Amino acid sequence: MLAAAPLLLFAAVAAAGAADTDARPKPIEIQLEGPDGCPGADAFFGFVRSRTARVRRADANEPHTILQVRLGRVHGSVVGELRLVDDRGGTDTRKMQGVSCDDVVQALSLTAALALDPTALLTVPSATTGASPEAPGASPNPDEAKRPRQEPEPELATTVAAPSGPALHPIPSYEFAAGPVALAVLAGSMSPGIAVAARKTFGKDGAVTPTLGLALGYVRNDVLQSPQDAQVALALAGASLCPVRLVASILTVQPCALLLGGWLAASGHQLTVVSTVDRLWLSAGGTLRAAALLGHGWSLELEGGISAPLLKRRFYVTTPDTIVGETPGISPIVGIGLAYRL
Repeated sequence: MLAAAPLLLFAAVAAAGAADTDARPKPIEIQLEGPDGCPGADAFFGFVRSRTARVRRADANEPHTILQVRLGRVHGSVVGELRLVDDRGGTDTRKMQGVSCDDVVQALSLTAALALDPTALLTVPSATTGASPEAPGASPNPDEAKRPRQEPEPELATTVAAPSGPALHPIPSYEFAAGPVALAVLAGSMSPGIAVAARKTFGKDGAVTPTLGLALGYVRNDVLQSPQDAQVALALAGASLCPVRLVASILTVQPCALLLGGWLAASGHQLTVVSTVDRLWLSAGGTLRAAALLGHGWSLELEGGISAPLLKRRFYVTTPDTIVGETPGISPIVGIGLAYRL
């Protein structure tokens, strides 16, 4: 037991040294571009520093992380982008928008602080301690000048909540989605299938941010049950236009106009002689899309609506009086899926 004591002591000292290394401040460099009246690079560093003591300004020749911040004004709002470039060249980008430069800078500084230190403060100290400025004409102390500069430590007593609310949310650009879908191809039944979509959002702020989407889908009426009289399969291509985007916390709602076109194949079922016919499918309508943000660019979507087939189709056996299926006057559409935002 006594022989093991030095080994235990050495292990404890080594663990303490490793913890001390992890706790050393990380060197960072701030590069900020913004319009007049917005906080500068020094202010941004101060905001990050007020949330965590585990950062410091980098020396010119040491490996360090670069925080590239770009601010701009668009239609009365402020749009901000934060790009973190680590010492190995890896990058990570975040975008925010808000009503003022201060709101956006505070939000981006919180994002940067959490990326550099997961234990960073989520609230902003109201003041920091530090040496008072020298009076005009006072002689500098040579000994003080030789001492390394120390960054002020944040006070934890009084805090002010960081900006939050629906005014600050990630700005979407491109989205890709996939998931199951179902629509009425024949009257009285739903045909399930799958769809994939790609979307582009135009605009950077406000509710009027149109989204244009293109989708491909394939549905059949014999996936979940055996059809009684007619078996149909529909290969679809669609275009959607969502003129507005309503955002509340993690929820986004978009009303959309929808145009569908495709090729419909129908064949008789439980017949002695089976024949297949192919027909063009066209429909127009609208949907309501709701998306819940899951994090890391992913969201869960639910979409529902109706469309009206523009070409009426009837399928019959032997004579036109023996109708085995026809396209509905109104076709319900439902879908659920996962979407990834770039």
